[in-house]
Amino acid sequence: MAYTFHFEVFETYWTWIAKGLWITIYISIISMFFALIIGLIISIFRLSRINILVIFSKTYIEIFRGIPLFVFIIWLYYGLAMVSGINFEPITAGVICLSMQHGGYLAEIYRAGIQAVARGQWEASFSLGFSIINTFVRIIFPQAVKIIIPPIANMFIGLFKDSALVSIIGVNELMRQSQIATSLTFRPFEFYTVTAIIYIVLTLCLSQIAKFLELKMNNE
Repeated sequence: MAYTFHFEVFETYWTWIAKGLWITIYISIISMFFALIIGLIISIFRLSRINILVIFSKTYIEIFRGIPLFVFIIWLYYGLAMVSGINFEPITAGVICLSMQHGGYLAEIYRAGIQAVARGQWEASFSLGFSIINTFVRIIFPQAVKIIIPPIANMFIGLFKDSALVSIIGVNELMRQSQIATSLTFRPFEFYTVTAIIYIVLTLCLSQIAKFLELKMNNE
């Protein structure tokens, strides 16, 4: 017997989906903001000549790129509370996990972009009397940004989809709201189909924004 879709269930539950979408967007933006900061700091440590900072950055990158996000979320939210008594709100735990893990990936993106800028740019800046900080902020980093925008955009799209994993600790984001609505209506295909469409549409929008920014910066 063929399955019959009944999208009229959304007349009752569309506000649930809207709330979940808002929380997903909120978590994704906040997590990406902190991930960008973490990634930049770790990449600077990685490129420094101070051994302890280099070792710390390498260790951070390898650990957080190696731990599955699902495991990290479970460990931080449940494991840390059991071991140390430290409890985080579900959204806070989700943001911490997303930020720290994606910060590890972003550190390598930053590093690759910075190293792609010709070494002669540093030497020319030093010859003009610029300090290391001024050279990095005013000369090197602006050029690196043009290189790293596409991979950073891809990283944000990945983070946006990874945010669905925070549903396992009770965050009522888009996937969690769809699961709850499904359990109440027994209409899984309707809710998961709409959820998939929402993810696809937003992903396409993010891709177009990234292309626009890339073209704009390359034309400057």
